[in-house]
Amino acid sequence: MIDSLVKLYPFYSFLIELIFMASAFLSIPYFLYPKLVDLLYTFKKPIKYNYHKVESWPTVDIVFAAYNEEAVIEEKLKSILALDYPRELLKIRIGSDCSTDSTDLLLTKFMKSEDSIDFVRMKKRSGKSNIINDMVSRGDSEVIIGTDANIFFSPDALKELVAPLVLNSKINLVGGNLVYRGMEQNKSYGISKNEESYINWENNLKQKEGELWGSTMGVEGGCYAIRRDAFIEIPRGTLMEDFFHTMNVLKSRKEVVHSNHAICTEDVSNNSSMEFNRKIRISQGNWQNLIRFSSMIFTHTVPSGLIFLSHKVLRWLFPVLLTFGIIIKLGIRINDGDFLILTLSIIELVIIGFIILYPTKILPKVLSRPMRSLSYFSWMNIALFIGLIRYLRTKENGIWQPTTRNNK
Repeated sequence: MIDSLVKLYPFYSFLIELIFMASAFLSIPYFLYPKLVDLLYTFKKPIKYNYHKVESWPTVDIVFAAYNEEAVIEEKLKSILALDYPRELLKIRIGSDCSTDSTDLLLTKFMKSEDSIDFVRMKKRSGKSNIINDMVSRGDSEVIIGTDANIFFSPDALKELVAPLVLNSKINLVGGNLVYRGMEQNKSYGISKNEESYINWENNLKQKEGELWGSTMGVEGGCYAIRRDAFIEIPRGTLMEDFFHTMNVLKSRKEVVHSNHAICTEDVSNNSSMEFNRKIRISQGNWQNLIRFSSMIFTHTVPSGLIFLSHKVLRWLFPVLLTFGIIIKLGIRINDGDFLILTLSIIELVIIGFIILYPTKILPKVLSRPMRSLSYFSWMNIALFIGLIRYLRTKENGIWQPTTRNNK
């Protein structure tokens, strides 16, 4: 018995080393860096840009792309028209990416009754980034609001987004606070709850980054405000135009902040497969922007370069480094020539993988519940890895398919 345990020691040693590797890779972006931000923030007086102090509001263009959004487009426009903002200063510019449902008919109907709506149907499918460029070029407003067809504004959201730009000339980009709605009706509670928890954690970190250094690492693409003179034309095929704007503003030595009070809502996702594909697409955009802005780690090291590295880059690299670590360890086992231990190692990795990725199908309900967060985190990193492969293999055109959600 003792001899058997001694022989199998390398097998258990491999698992221990694997856990150690994962912990080491995760410690900085998911634990040490956020804890450092929390610590520094305790010495910082919170900043609140009170929109009641704004004496004169700037002109605003709200721009977004729409593709087959008949389920949400009416509610979207109504939420914009209900905004507490001077109507004469507001223009809504919408580009339909050749929708095949009744989206265009609904937009045409609204445009006939509302002078503030400027609707254009693209001649061919061109992608979100190209449509945003076109819509921005049609106006001359001082501020541009980027949003999505399935994102709904609270009445004071626009003032909360614009106020920091008016009250602080150093700020060029403001991100809003995305909140999920319909949680209590959602049947796939585990997915949506984990997604909500992660976004809330991220928004909290972004808020503190903005107040401490004016370097919020990423704004929500469905709810942000940018000065027109800070808007740079988005390159064709760009997948994450919100992060593209973020990095360009920081590159110009201007500030990016997050506003928790600029609340926008979105329906929870009710399709885990489409949500996973959305994360793969986001991952493709992450790698795309990493290639574009990696030099900032060295040219803009303090503070934005270090924040970019600690908050984003190390997270994106985690699944890649872990995968290579596993391959190297298995390679060592093959080189050792002990195929019994190698086989057992692979079998246990497969079993552990299934337990982590499919806890509700393998484990009893009482045991699967605490595993759901780990499962969510694992799928998120798998999407990151697949996104890298697709980025390397695919030339992007920016054309997209909306994610199905719990729309009324």
